[in-house]
Amino acid sequence: MAPLRLLLGLLLTAIASAACETETTSANPSLRTSTDSAEQVMYNGRMIIASNGVRRGVVSGDTVLTFDAATRFDLRPLTIEFQTALGRPLAVVTAPGGVYTVERSMIETRGAVTILSDTTRRRVTATAVRYDPTANLIASDSAFTATSGTRQLTGIGFTADPGLFSIKCLTSCTGSLGR
Repeated sequence: MAPLRLLLGLLLTAIASAACETETTSANPSLRTSTDSAEQVMYNGRMIIASNGVRRGVVSGDTVLTFDAATRFDLRPLTIEFQTALGRPLAVVTAPGGVYTVERSMIETRGAVTILSDTTRRRVTATAVRYDPTANLIASDSAFTATSGTRQLTGIGFTADPGLFSIKCLTSCTGSLGR
């Protein structure tokens, strides 16, 4: 019993001393990052995506920063695992980062995005993608490439369902994915 109390005492002392450390700030304001103004920093964060009581999937990040009274979440790197209402995998989105905004109920990615369908084996690469859980729609205004086996579709801007069953090219479309 005594070793357990000693271990618990050491653990509490370590936690208390870590909480008392003073915050260091940079003397050079050009070195400030969004991390400096985050309200909270979480590691290995996961959030359920749902709309009107229907589960759409899970969004996660190795680092999750919260802003604006926990209404904006910055995830780095960003992973979205789309699922059916019964939990069956549909597709996975990966990007270097992204933002989930509670007010707009929208996820916006940053950097090179890859969407890989679990069911159709289709793949879409683009620069920036938005996901609207209410409409259950993935959209982009940037150049993209979609592949399905040996078939390829390229263009600028697209809309698609989370399983990539239907991909609609908006402009400068070349190629076809077939059915």
